[in-house]
Amino acid sequence: MRSEAAAIGIIITAFAGACLFHDDPTGPATDTATSTSTGQATDVVPTAGEDQCPNNCPAPAPCQQVTCTEGVCGVADLPEGTVWPSAPGDCRQDVCDGQGGLESEFADDPPKQVPGDCQRFVCEAGDAVVMLDASDVPDDANDCTDDTCEDGTPTNTVKAMHSACGPGGAEYCHTDGACRPCKQVTDACEDYGQEPHDNQETAQNLGTITDADDDGSFVCATIKGANDVDWYTFAGDDAFLNYVDPVRSLVQQNGSGGRVCVYLQCNGGGTSINCNGATPDIAPLGQKGCCSASTVAPKLNCDGLDDSAKVWLRVDTPDNLACVPYQLDYHF
Repeated sequence: MRSEAAAIGIIITAFAGACLFHDDPTGPATDTATSTSTGQATDVVPTAGEDQCPNNCPAPAPCQQVTCTEGVCGVADLPEGTVWPSAPGDCRQDVCDGQGGLESEFADDPPKQVPGDCQRFVCEAGDAVVMLDASDVPDDANDCTDDTCEDGTPTNTVKAMHSACGPGGAEYCHTDGACRPCKQVTDACEDYGQEPHDNQETAQNLGTITDADDDGSFVCATIKGANDVDWYTFAGDDAFLNYVDPVRSLVQQNGSGGRVCVYLQCNGGGTSINCNGATPDIAPLGQKGCCSASTVAPKLNCDGLDDSAKVWLRVDTPDNLACVPYQLDYHF
């Protein structure tokens, strides 16, 4: 039995080998090559000599092209006037003379222009010439400057104070060329804010805002001296699925000296706040609060699930400065 099984295995192997190495007389003859990408043997179908010829011919000289006749390489001159690729931007171009040679002729192909330099290149008799161009202004992407060319010199001139700028022209240019939401306050210390709102009882009402991230706004005003204090108030609404993170930021026009305080009182139950590094404080009417020279972001916790609260904001000058213009940003 063992010898019969061995014999049957030999016969099957022989038939398989015959099928594997048998040439199909009806199919094309193939050669075997190795793929450079896979390293495995692949079949290569040979092509006629005329099709292979261009790939094996030497590179042509300028103003010539390869020819291939019956598998034999050759060259032919390009027609007269054919533009031959050359270095761009030198006001000249190379053309073929029809006899395999190159000739140089004038071209309107100036060097690459430099945006915003008040100049432009032009071609004159084959030479690149620089000309003044008052329309090639230096755009500094600043609404608060006039972009001009002054005798060929790029110039960015700051616009007049309080020129409109920003989205929709709703902001104001300052003399340093910056565009800001608030007007620039001069040495006369104008107060563009609403008055009077010098105490908690007369605080300027900013309405109702929710704790949605895109809600909130800003006010512009000025502290006019050591005894001036500005108060604001609004109703904070803890909307469904939102998170209360009351942030108040004081942007001071002249650097520093002002202070912002926020005081909160929950609409229902007790009020708990964490000043997050700011200085704890108590409002004149007894509400808990926090103060800082720049940003106040207390963590509010009301009894129950609703953190809606009334909010008071106070801006003053603990350093007793005479004039502190400011922009107060607020969010609940």
